[in-house]
Amino acid sequence: MDDELLSDILAAERDIRLQIEDLKRQTEERLEKLRQEIDQTLGDETRSLQHEREQALARAEQTARQEANAQLAEARAFAARLENLDTPELERVVIRHLSRILPGGADDRQDEQT
Repeated sequence: MDDELLSDILAAERDIRLQIEDLKRQTEERLEKLRQEIDQTLGDETRSLQHEREQALARAEQTARQEANAQLAEARAFAARLENLDTPELERVVIRHLSRILPGGADDRQDEQT
């Protein structure tokens, strides 16, 4: 009876060991599958974010070009208006702008004209 009991205990121990090894294998397989899914998700998200970044950069570049073109058109229109001014009118415009820039805000030529 002792031999039979010992044999049953050893068989149960072997079964438990096999079950533990099987559970370990299943767990490792699940972990590997999860790692692969996470890697796939990470890759997908990285590509998605890269695409969004490229689109945002393209929109920002387009906006900057439009703003630059608008400013350039405005500057050209202003230059064209200045080209059409006669000399006395041009002097008044220059003096007005210089008075904003120069300290004191006045121009010596105004004193000469009076």
